[in-house]
Amino acid sequence: MPDAIGANHPPRWFTVVDRFIRMGITWFSCALLVLMVAFTAYTVVMRYVFSDPPFWGDTVALFCNIGLVFIAYSLAVRDREDISSEALHAYLPVWGVAVLTHAWQLMTIAFGLFLAWFGLEAALAVPGQYWELGGLPKMLPMMALPASGLLVAIMATFAIIEGALGWKTSGGVRAF
Repeated sequence: MPDAIGANHPPRWFTVVDRFIRMGITWFSCALLVLMVAFTAYTVVMRYVFSDPPFWGDTVALFCNIGLVFIAYSLAVRDREDISSEALHAYLPVWGVAVLTHAWQLMTIAFGLFLAWFGLEAALAVPGQYWELGGLPKMLPMMALPASGLLVAIMATFAIIEGALGWKTSGGVRAF
């Protein structure tokens, strides 16, 4: 519904769901970042101070890093901060910018669905285990691909709905 200055605000359910998903992704990303730093610091201290590095430290830190990048990308998509061809916007009319923006968002949804579908196929098909992690199936770390693809598709859909209906939201959610 429009306010005094004419801006539309989304319905409460949209805001609540959007905030819930954003905060969940933000907290999960923060946890992965903290774990990545902790595992790397632990490995470095054990390697250079005690000359007894854990054989699993680098692997777990790498999994945290990869998971962080894939999962946090959906936040960039939601806030429309992902890579796009905005240099062309200066040479296009307003309607051309709108078409280009929506086309980019639709391609982002397609990419998210592609990543979810084929990422799941890849995760389910990867054989083997990580011996250094007590036999952890290699499928588990690979599940970051379909999870991030699904989140990217959801967040791009939210951005399209928000833009198409002219809703003004508060943007990012502060987790702290």
